[in-house]
Amino acid sequence: MRKELIILTACCALLPGCRPDSSFRWVQQDGALCLLKGDSLLGRLDVAETENISHSERAERVDAQTYCITCEFKAEKDVEDARLQVGFTHPSQSSYWMIPAVSYNGNHWGKGQEPKGADENGQWRTLSYRRTPIPGAMYSEGQSYAFATWSEAPGTEKEDFSISIQPGSQQTSHRYLWPEEEMPVTYSGRDRFEKGYQKTCPLKKGEKLTMKVFLHIAPLQKEHAAMRSFLRKAWETAKKPSVEVQSPERLWELGTQYARESLWAEEGDYRGFSIGLILGPDGKWQQRPGGKYEIGWCGQNASYAISLLHDYLKRGNRESLEKGMATLDTWSRCTLPNGLFVCHYDNILYGTQGAIDACNLGTAAVNYFEACDVASQCGFERPEYERLAYAICDFVMKDQQANGCFAKGWTPQGEALYREGTVGCFMVPALIEAYRRSQNKAYLESARRAYDFYIRELHENGFTTAGALDTWCIDKESSISLLRSALRLHKLTGEQAFVEDAVAISYYLSTWLWHYDEAYPQGDNFADYGYHTFGATSVSVQHNHLDPYALYWVPEWIELADITGDSQWLEKARAIWRNGNQLVSDGTLEINGHLRPAGSQNEAYFECQWGFTGNSDIQRINDWLVAWPGAFRLETLRRLWDRMEVLKE
Repeated sequence: MRKELIILTACCALLPGCRPDSSFRWVQQDGALCLLKGDSLLGRLDVAETENISHSERAERVDAQTYCITCEFKAEKDVEDARLQVGFTHPSQSSYWMIPAVSYNGNHWGKGQEPKGADENGQWRTLSYRRTPIPGAMYSEGQSYAFATWSEAPGTEKEDFSISIQPGSQQTSHRYLWPEEEMPVTYSGRDRFEKGYQKTCPLKKGEKLTMKVFLHIAPLQKEHAAMRSFLRKAWETAKKPSVEVQSPERLWELGTQYARESLWAEEGDYRGFSIGLILGPDGKWQQRPGGKYEIGWCGQNASYAISLLHDYLKRGNRESLEKGMATLDTWSRCTLPNGLFVCHYDNILYGTQGAIDACNLGTAAVNYFEACDVASQCGFERPEYERLAYAICDFVMKDQQANGCFAKGWTPQGEALYREGTVGCFMVPALIEAYRRSQNKAYLESARRAYDFYIRELHENGFTTAGALDTWCIDKESSISLLRSALRLHKLTGEQAFVEDAVAISYYLSTWLWHYDEAYPQGDNFADYGYHTFGATSVSVQHNHLDPYALYWVPEWIELADITGDSQWLEKARAIWRNGNQLVSDGTLEINGHLRPAGSQNEAYFECQWGFTGNSDIQRINDWLVAWPGAFRLETLRRLWDRMEVLKE
């Protein structure tokens, strides 16, 4: 057993070119290490006293805004259950605080039952660092300054630690605890809690441990922009492993093969793709028997169809052409007299009704505009594809509210069911495309009014909401439509404000991006199959697990890097690409005892205590071979077809 526990290995040397703010200084005051600006107290270091354990601490400058705080502990006697705690407290109430990917100012938006607030029945929550995309990251905005703290990923289980943010009426504390715990409860599944846990670790007399924490200070800015320098610094200091994945060309072959062979479905008059594969009672893969056929979101029928048409154009595969056109023709019959579009073909097959959501509806319109063009390139004139896309746009324009807001969902008869959430922004790219094709300014005016409404929510609230259709909470998926809209509006208008918005959106998306590899012991799914967390993104505050959804915005971050010259967006795009293309089966991959079909990939990766308690046997890699990851991969590849080398560097 190591004599020293390193929670963070930090470079505490002054970075070249940084000019330290000489008005910041650390002094011993009332028995604590305190941070001053001039004579004003900005914060203090709080180290909990533990019987029979001595401690000392120091703060060293990393750059003009960042300090490396080192706390050294020594067991003066044997300690059966050692518990260490280090905190940084600033003497101001926080107007806004965040644990990235976990809690945005307490998660009070939405109808989900995820953890609300920083405490549970008066007891401060403690959370494992494994839930955070930057190890142990916490951020809070005080009266004049924003403070961020984070650490580095442990290398062994013994080093695992936890965090607790404690926003009070007169002060806010960022606390780091060792060993790992989640108290008083652990959030173990969607809207589900289990009894909390505390790991134990004894220390022998003379044994030493070191806890280190980064502290970053930035002047308060409007619209929560102070978090940007913290996020940039965290990315700069992150270890960036390079994960080997299959070539883009091979991934294209496997993706189209999975669509043609494993997802293809024929039922009644339906010709298209299944939503995905599950294990049947006999232990063999089968298409999911319910909720089977969807135009976008998880099913991605239209996107797969367009990719198969491209497969024909680029590789001459006749089966791809036939199945791509059959899918598009099948779904083109889903348009309704009022302009809406049935997004779940199950409703047509079984005579049922369901909500028509903005995510699927916007995806249908965007994809059918594109499908009209690609089908023509393949020798098929389908003006009805374009007409149904315009009809969708015309409907939502008429239904749009005066403030610019669209509905989140409608009945087939056109009645709005609910309007809350950024998910309505999925209609904006469709309206932008309608304008680009028609030059009808009504489409552009509608798109801009909606965009202004949704981007204002992000600027004011510091988060976006409800893009994941199986949740009703703060999430990441809702931001992709904002990012895509900002860049397309910039391309149309040349207005720099849209680039500035795209940067703000991208920093928010960065709060969901895993900046490190988590370490797992042998016998754990991730260790056994070599899965790396670096470059993954968490789903939402209601779903605390990882997935490869960010594959969908890789082209946008490459474009943003081109426009701004800021290399972090290209670096992050490549990290996402490598992460999202792990464990794509080549037909010989066996996971959890089951051979996976070529081109398949599971949806979820459980990096923390998700779906199990601390004493349960776990499978961190699930067996839901859903359609969407392959569709997003193919869509990204076809958008980057002429510059695939950018993904290989």
